[in-house]
Amino acid sequence: MSIKLISAIVALTAIVFVGCDARNARQDFDRQIEVCTAGERNGVLDAAADACGAALSIATENDYAPKEISALSLRLGRIERQRGRFRAAEVLVRASLDYEAESGESEDVALCLIELSLSLAGQNRWSEGVAMLERAAPQVSGLTGEDRQAAANVFAGYSSQLHKAGQAASAAKFADLASELREP
Repeated sequence: MSIKLISAIVALTAIVFVGCDARNARQDFDRQIEVCTAGERNGVLDAAADACGAALSIATENDYAPKEISALSLRLGRIERQRGRFRAAEVLVRASLDYEAESGESEDVALCLIELSLSLAGQNRWSEGVAMLERAAPQVSGLTGEDRQAAANVFAGYSSQLHKAGQAASAAKFADLASELREP
């Protein structure tokens, strides 16, 4: 057997194995997403976080599309916030925000900023959260459905916090925005 033939066989074998690994990775990724979704739906957030974290690792290791990694990072950040792991949530959401800011899709940027404000509030970093919501405010008009209602709730919650802190003008601005978002 010639060196060229052996090299060709090795190269073809590597391509076949890489293809199998990629298919297996995608199947494992899809299974992890299913577990994550079931965990979220049933309030089993520890299982959801583990599965979503595994899916994020698979996506990162296998160079999945940046948009897919960003969405998964935001999702895992949301789960971590719900688990009370606010610092971990902040790191994940900031990673998603970095991508979304580059892509320029304003609704996705707004969702990241809103989620980040919740993680910051959980760390009692309200003023930083206010800054995130001020950045999000011009971009929230395009939100729809549950995202729009969630944004309204966040702005209303921050409005209440600002009112307690004696920042009436900012509180009123956020309350008005919350009311606008609640309108159909």
